[in-house]
Amino acid sequence: MKFVGAMLLVFTVLTAVMTYPQILHLRDGVHDDGDPLLNTWALAWVAHQLPRAPAHLFDANIFYPERRTLAYSETLLLPAAFAAPLHWLGVGPLLVYNVVFLSGFIVSGAGTALLVRTLTNSAAAGCIAGLVFAFLPYRIDHFPHLQLQQTQCLPFAMWAFHRLLQMGRLRDGVLFGAFTAGQILSCMYYGLFLLPYMAVVCGAMLIAERRLPTDRVVALAVAAAIALAAVIPVGMAYLGTRRVVGERGRQEVVDGSATWRNYLAPAEANALYGNAFARFMQSERRLFPGFVAMALAVVALLPTLASKHESTKPRSHEKNLYGRFVYSRFRVFVLSRFRGYSTRFAYALGLLLAFDVSLGFNGFTYPVMYDYFLPFRALRIPARMGLFVGFSLAVLAGYGIARIANRVQSATLRRVVFVTAGVLMLAEYASKPIELAAIRTGAPEVYADIIRDRGDSPTAALFEFPASSQDDPTYLYYSTFHRQNLVNGYSGFFPPSYVRLMDAMRALPDDRSLSALRARGTRYLVVHGERLYGDRYETLIPLLDKRSDLALVSRRPWFDRDKHSEISAYRLIYAR
Repeated sequence: MKFVGAMLLVFTVLTAVMTYPQILHLRDGVHDDGDPLLNTWALAWVAHQLPRAPAHLFDANIFYPERRTLAYSETLLLPAAFAAPLHWLGVGPLLVYNVVFLSGFIVSGAGTALLVRTLTNSAAAGCIAGLVFAFLPYRIDHFPHLQLQQTQCLPFAMWAFHRLLQMGRLRDGVLFGAFTAGQILSCMYYGLFLLPYMAVVCGAMLIAERRLPTDRVVALAVAAAIALAAVIPVGMAYLGTRRVVGERGRQEVVDGSATWRNYLAPAEANALYGNAFARFMQSERRLFPGFVAMALAVVALLPTLASKHESTKPRSHEKNLYGRFVYSRFRVFVLSRFRGYSTRFAYALGLLLAFDVSLGFNGFTYPVMYDYFLPFRALRIPARMGLFVGFSLAVLAGYGIARIANRVQSATLRRVVFVTAGVLMLAEYASKPIELAAIRTGAPEVYADIIRDRGDSPTAALFEFPASSQDDPTYLYYSTFHRQNLVNGYSGFFPPSYVRLMDAMRALPDDRSLSALRARGTRYLVVHGERLYGDRYETLIPLLDKRSDLALVSRRPWFDRDKHSEISAYRLIYAR
């Protein structure tokens, strides 16, 4: 499709500008060394495991020996599967991460442009809608969260649904089901939020159809079957982890619930409004969608003017003239305002639902879902439903700008209208240059020494010290090079066994700490001097060297955190 190709090119260029300077650091730069490294690991793990043991895809190499640990956080299955060939070709894990990250902006924008072009028959309106969804300040606020950029399938799912309603072809049902499943497999947060959103938006349009031909019903059934078949295995894995890690407490969800004030809060990096609206900002709840998008959505929802050809007088031959007159006036009123309005009305309902759900326990809908729908108890931040508010606004903004353009007779003036709206949007969404963390593109040589020491033995379990939420993401990133099991882990949930281990490791190298490591099948202890503060490394190493139940395997220099130090690896000796 030429239009989609053109939009992909346009949004690639715009994404490079709007996320600057990320385009200059694709190989070695991410927002920070926390969640981006977790997601770098997740993409690499799926690529590693899919061709080897797909049945054990969720048994990832973290929190060893726990099972289903990939499902402790976002699995990123679909983007990881699409990016897997890059890993197989030897592309660096950070470069793969950044390609997937930027694709969230690019493909989401192009998909929304296609959707709105289909609805309005205006390519320019589609482009304007794509700008809204691709560059919402919400996305910049979540620059560290790869999973929250993965909205590529959402606009295509809605596009397929509209085609299904229009033509009723089986292949449109297949596409609708595949794209819906794809969105769920890209981000579980959005996948769960997609269910009530589609129930309202798609449900409203189905009701407007009144009677569905058999071919439409069959296509919808096929779509549902495809989505369920793709999602059930993932759902089973998540339910399995729930028995280990539990669910989110009510207060935790309350803390992640938005208020209406959060919709006035742009990202801190926003160049135009970042300082002016700072008082509305709260962590994870900066949901400002842009004044231009909101204004265009209002234009889209204004009542349609009465048709010049619509008579407001009752026919003279009809009986019960007064009743017929009242009925005809009412009919004209409804038709004049809601003819061709069902789609806009459906997306307006979706916007209202998304807004209410984003309020979490400050709203009406989310408490019901939390109490009666088990999967929603795994979500910590209902405010992330604000992304669907942005998507609804994008569609309505496309309708709004098309409506304005249709009132302009001059083709030149219409182009001016579109360009002006686009420039104003980009100005509202522009950010200050994003600060990036430089990440080493390789792993310390100590891991190669461990693999040589392991020889032909099975994959070994490593514990890396110090262990904390600041350190563990880096160890996950290093594991994309050495592929050994990690007793360490970092994710959305932490198993109770790991919490107990962390408590025991505070007194390393006493007998209790090493016994705790042996209880988890640990074979190697890796001590990172570059990640220890003060003289902790210098005082710890002599104590470890003296222990008869540890054998030094490797001691190598390493530079990280602007600090030159060394890393020591020990093999744990088990009593026979």
